[in-house]
Amino acid sequence: MPTFRILDQFPVYLNLSGQLADGGSLKFYDSGTTTPRDVYGDPDKTVNNGSSVLIGSDGRPVVDIWGDGSYRVRLYDVDATLIDEADNVEIQGGGGTAIPALETGKVLSNDGAVLQWVDTREVPDPTGSSGKVLGNDGENLIWQAPPTPSSFAPVITPNSIKLGTIMLQWGSDTIAPTGANTANKAFSFATTFTALYHVEATLNGSSGTSGGIGIPVLSVGARSIAGATAFIDSNNDAFTIINSSPFTWFAVGSVPA
Repeated sequence: MPTFRILDQFPVYLNLSGQLADGGSLKFYDSGTTTPRDVYGDPDKTVNNGSSVLIGSDGRPVVDIWGDGSYRVRLYDVDATLIDEADNVEIQGGGGTAIPALETGKVLSNDGAVLQWVDTREVPDPTGSSGKVLGNDGENLIWQAPPTPSSFAPVITPNSIKLGTIMLQWGSDTIAPTGANTANKAFSFATTFTALYHVEATLNGSSGTSGGIGIPVLSVGARSIAGATAFIDSNNDAFTIINSSPFTWFAVGSVPA
């Protein structure tokens, strides 16, 4: 347990008449009791001053006063009259704020209540470790080669990009003319998704209706993890789909890693 100087070395103690408490004494006890408790003349507690210290002619204790733990302190006049007392006299901030005995290779920290020495965690020397990243082996910090992000390396084909479990696919197709004011074409994904997030299609160029008037409106429906259907509509019963309607499509979904 850490020691501390129990009382200031310089205050002058007076008796109840306001005179120097010459010949009086300071007596020390366990906190909250009248059980005598020893004090010491040095922080290492090599000089035991007992549980009572004399007040000199200058009104100050005749010896230095060190101790550990918590004390009850009473000030008495030369005739044993109690002048004053204080209980729970202890190291400022409590014992937890005392710096513990030094330990080689450790640094000072705390557990939220008391100061304590803990193992040093220093970043190892980076010399010769160019291109490496800081990791650990479960016990020590070490420089190691960065992990290879193989599962996230993009896989690119002419009509798709796969990044981890996410895949983007695209393609093109054509809606044949029907001579009616609507037409459609189902298209399939080259790779079936496990989940489809988004699919859209866009007409390529001007796909005219009858008389060369108007461009049909395109929409996508019948979506599934395997494909979808592109629909076009002239939006006017007087105009029919008389030309082929080429379109491109784009889809996003998830696939197995």
